[in-house]
Amino acid sequence: MRLKSHSPLLEGWEGEAELSTDHPASSYGQAVLLIEGEPVGTLEAALGEYEVLEATEEERGALERAGYSFLGND
Repeated sequence: MRLKSHSPLLEGWEGEAELSTDHPASSYGQAVLLIEGEPVGTLEAALGEYEVLEATEEERGALERAGYSFLGND
């Protein structure tokens, strides 16, 4: 999926991201968002003001189930 940050702290970052359960930050089968290979929690993601630019319906559903809410993910 492709995300973009609207937070001034992230200076308009735009790039690829993925959900994974194969990362140490994932626990009990709960997917974690990886941006540039680094885990990003739900609070961090909200503060980053990310917008989903491109994602499949499956990816959008997985984001929601994992507790992530983004601009453009409705």
